[in-house]
Amino acid sequence: MSANTADGFYADREASVVVTATSCDRPLFFPECEALAQFLQMDLVLMRFDPLLGASFDVLMAGSQNWLCDFLAWRREGGDLWLVPAQASGPYFCLNESGLEAFEGAPYANGSERYTGIIRAVEARSFEGRF
Repeated sequence: MSANTADGFYADREASVVVTATSCDRPLFFPECEALAQFLQMDLVLMRFDPLLGASFDVLMAGSQNWLCDFLAWRREGGDLWLVPAQASGPYFCLNESGLEAFEGAPYANGSERYTGIIRAVEARSFEGRF
């Protein structure tokens, strides 16, 4: 385990992404994450865990003050982790060893593929020492 993980976050300098988690509701923990992202000068992904609703993700791109909120994890068989909007529209993010990249189009073709990828991301733990 890295020292950063022991501090409550995982920062990947090569990918320029920091990932952290909380069980607090929005907007709690935003100021602390903004300070961390600014200090590290990295994109930040904040996982919010609710025991009844599961996990959702908020994204703060480096240099931005605007949070993009309420994304779900999505994964293709053997593929990278994606953050897809819980609602019908918004940007899509691919999170891998190269970093966090925004896309306008979905990584899936239809609702069935969307559902399958979300379930796959839940069943295959996404953050076991890698993205």
